[in-house]
Amino acid sequence: MESQKTCKLFGVIRAVLGIKGALPLIHGPLGCAYHLRYILSARSSTPVRILSTEMDQNDVVFGAEEKLEKKILEVDEKYSPELIVVLTSCASSIIGEDIESVIKRVKKRINADIIWISSGGFEGNQVDGYEEALSRFIDLMDEPPHNKGGGPSINLVGQFRGGQDLKNLKSDFESLKIRVGCVLTSGATFQEVKNAGSADLNVSMCEASALIPCEMMQKKFGTPFISPVFPVGVSTTSSYFREICNFLGVEYTLQDEEKHAKTLLKDSSRYLAGKRVVVISGSTRAIALTEFLCELGMEPVLVCVDFEGRETMKKLMKITSREGINPVILKEPEYHEIVHHMTKLKPELILGGLGEQALARTFKIPLIDVMHSQEVTMGFKGALKLVNVIKESLNP
Repeated sequence: MESQKTCKLFGVIRAVLGIKGALPLIHGPLGCAYHLRYILSARSSTPVRILSTEMDQNDVVFGAEEKLEKKILEVDEKYSPELIVVLTSCASSIIGEDIESVIKRVKKRINADIIWISSGGFEGNQVDGYEEALSRFIDLMDEPPHNKGGGPSINLVGQFRGGQDLKNLKSDFESLKIRVGCVLTSGATFQEVKNAGSADLNVSMCEASALIPCEMMQKKFGTPFISPVFPVGVSTTSSYFREICNFLGVEYTLQDEEKHAKTLLKDSSRYLAGKRVVVISGSTRAIALTEFLCELGMEPVLVCVDFEGRETMKKLMKITSREGINPVILKEPEYHEIVHHMTKLKPELILGGLGEQALARTFKIPLIDVMHSQEVTMGFKGALKLVNVIKESLNP
């Protein structure tokens, strides 16, 4: 009743917006587009373009395929996108609009490529949306050339946040002489998506939504994949890059950055040891953040995971048993469950996102946003930035 999850349409939209030159057109009432645009613009601090056919009561009763056809032509003429992605909403999915027929009628009359994705909110949650969108993008990928050339290359699959965090990660790969061919999807060009089948390795960046697309690309192109722990914290960042380097046969050359980060973290840990922390995030970051807190000598007392991936609990149990800690772990919790456990555990800090602002106010403890693209969390630079923010929050 107080779920912390959202619908399939949200996941699809997030994935589509990560491709430069792609425009999502929701075939649904105007509220679907407005509220998603509002939320995502607030989270990213940048304007987000989400278009709508603005179905009304008459459309829901009698159908709106002609309206959709007209809107597709208008989008192509007005915005000149490389790719139009038509998305169903609850309304258009329930009445069974024949989107495929509409696309067939307009395909030769527009300059953009066009696909459609069934994304009615009731069809699933946001992880289902991420997976479905990525699977449709895989259909757009070209067969790789026989002679790839150009040195080792990777795709980052299931990475939906960009900003300085992703730039820092790409910079580290550049230092290692590993080319990032495509980020599915955060800032990827349409051409990069089409060329993604040429990569030497796919790196899963999301416990919940990236493994199935990686398996699909392995089946279609023969591309191997790995699923290292997300690079938040010094030890996880080191393991992350070393695992990728080992797989590709590339020399690991970030020893100096790693040593510098370890020294500074050791100096900071004496201020943070024993501080009680709540982690509220997706499974990918929950694992990495739990390990990072242990690295700092802090105590993760409550870990809330919005979606459980295949190996989420296995990886969390490995950390907790190794570190000798016993946090409460809530899988897909409702809001009242989080409040109940926080009342009992009396934490001093929350690592989460904008959605946890009310919790921070209620319990009068600081909140550190680790969820959004403007925050720097990944890699050795991210570890140092994050530890400084933690220190400042706990010692104002």
